[in-house]
Amino acid sequence: MVEDFNQIKKDFEFTDEDVENIVKLKPIFEQYIDDFVEKFYRFVFRFPQASQFLKNEEILKYHKEKIRNWFLNLFSGKYDLDYFLKLRKIGETHVKIGLPTHYVNASINFVRRYIIEIIDREVEDRQERNRYVASIGKLLDINLDIMTIAYREQELSKYAEMTTMEKKIFAFAKKFSDVIDLFILIALVIVALSVFFLFGYDLYKLTFNLVGLEEGILSVLGSLLILWAVGELMSEEIRHLRGGRFAINIFIGIALAAIIRKLFIASLGTDSEKKAIDLLSYSAVILSLGIVFWLISKRESS
Repeated sequence: MVEDFNQIKKDFEFTDEDVENIVKLKPIFEQYIDDFVEKFYRFVFRFPQASQFLKNEEILKYHKEKIRNWFLNLFSGKYDLDYFLKLRKIGETHVKIGLPTHYVNASINFVRRYIIEIIDREVEDRQERNRYVASIGKLLDINLDIMTIAYREQELSKYAEMTTMEKKIFAFAKKFSDVIDLFILIALVIVALSVFFLFGYDLYKLTFNLVGLEEGILSVLGSLLILWAVGELMSEEIRHLRGGRFAINIFIGIALAAIIRKLFIASLGTDSEKKAIDLLSYSAVILSLGIVFWLISKRESS
């Protein structure tokens, strides 16, 4: 609880000497506040989903003012209960809007690097620089700890509300899900090997003139397209096993690759009527999958 803020400061060995060191930095960083805000948002907008949280100029202006105040308060020297409660409120707001903890951690890391850079530039004495860096580092660690309390409590509250049976089912389901993910990855390896052999077989037929030149080239290109799509799916599954979010549009991409290969082959047919029907059918499927792929990609990007 943030009400135990004195204990939190003890745990981080944040002393009165650290407060004095940080207050001495206040005149320096007041001069750099505009530079900090500019570079901070330049950094933040590198995040893929930044525009999802900073949707318009009004929200951005409000957020900039809050960041400016938070940064200046780092050097205020007043680290009492009110200061800790404000940090807690920031964390709760992050949870409420669904901001990933990764963004919070990365942002604090940027702030730390920025402050160290300015201290190195403005403070000549090496020992004095080391003291300032150590003190502000403790305070930033405290900030991060308090801001992420809301995330931890949200996870714990959901788990605490479960009955004993629900917790057992949850634990089993999680382990079973890990097994399924591993099985899918193994299956993808097998599929990739099969497609690799298909590509080799198409290349063999083309090399030894077992098929026409045009048909052989289109078959090789189609197999190569499917191999690329399966490779992308394997990469996504590995990313998912490491804790990332799975991209469903990869499945649509594989289906597109398979249908495009069918379209290549159908375009070489000799029966004009059947060829026309096949081309129209495959084209309709490709169009439908393309629309679905576009809608999913648009939703993920927004």
